[in-house]
Amino acid sequence: MRYPLLLLIAVFFLSASVQHLEAQTLDQSKHQFEKIFEKENQLNRFASYGKFKNIERLSFYPDTLPTWFFKLPRSTASTVYAIGISDPDLTPEDAVFQALHRAKSLAVLYNKSLVQYYRDVYTLDNVNGGYKSYGQRFDTYFKLKSTTKVDSSCFKMVQAHLTRYNEAVVLVRFTPPIADNSMVEQIATVGKVLYIETQVDNSFESQAEYEFITSHKNYLGVDISSHFTYREKGKRFLSISNFLGNTFDYPIYNYKYFNPGCEKNTDPLISYNGLWSIYAKKFLQQLTLETQETSVYIKNLDESYASETRNLVREKAIRNVQLQINGIEFGIDSLTFDLHVIELD
Repeated sequence: MRYPLLLLIAVFFLSASVQHLEAQTLDQSKHQFEKIFEKENQLNRFASYGKFKNIERLSFYPDTLPTWFFKLPRSTASTVYAIGISDPDLTPEDAVFQALHRAKSLAVLYNKSLVQYYRDVYTLDNVNGGYKSYGQRFDTYFKLKSTTKVDSSCFKMVQAHLTRYNEAVVLVRFTPPIADNSMVEQIATVGKVLYIETQVDNSFESQAEYEFITSHKNYLGVDISSHFTYREKGKRFLSISNFLGNTFDYPIYNYKYFNPGCEKNTDPLISYNGLWSIYAKKFLQQLTLETQETSVYIKNLDESYASETRNLVREKAIRNVQLQINGIEFGIDSLTFDLHVIELD
């Protein structure tokens, strides 16, 4: 099978990426990194996180997101709703353009996706000199992708909101075409997750990479593409956003968002890389976990030696699905989706 090979290749590139991330982190002083986690009420926060390019005045108050963000219209087989969110600190025009690109990409993905999921569980019991050690490693690779031919009449922007941080949040309605013969644009969207957990006795470490890769190509060959990556290892994280061939840099900051439907004195959601960063990560993470619950067992391989026992369990899931996001809820520094996964024939 080619998928275990793809998994090994993905693990190799993640390891290289993590090493690069660690090198960047070491270049920072401890003081610089710890400023991310300083208390919110310090008056010098604006100067601490670098300069915004397109925001003249910042507020300590969280941005109150509109109610439609938390309760989307219900999607059907003929109508799909999707939210797109831009990076922070863009001009309003650029923010709306990027948010629409992401909303259209997700709408196509929600309508019909091929899901591929693989999970290898390694277990090792070792006895050496009377000392017994126990270790486990979980390698998870998740991918969903979709390609659809469309034209401009398939999409309509229903709602829009601009946050305090110059992020555009848009709600798009997508009407999938019945036939693609006359369609003039092709939209391709890929979401990927690589998640590795390692435990040796009482020591535990995890690292992950979440990606969205999109391409909107018209009949003239013009390709509007993006590549968003969120990497984390322990408490360290790195967010990289590339759009139209440019890498967008924006300050690490305590971006705060509030749900107007919450009770009084509810803490806002905080994301140090903006709303899209946590939205994309949590969506892929939740979908991976839900796929894991319905995965298919493949192989159980035991190997026993004089001093150790090794065990490998492999799981997989491959299916076509339609996704419906009916609502979003904020938690403590997190968000969850009311996500309905419909398996297609």
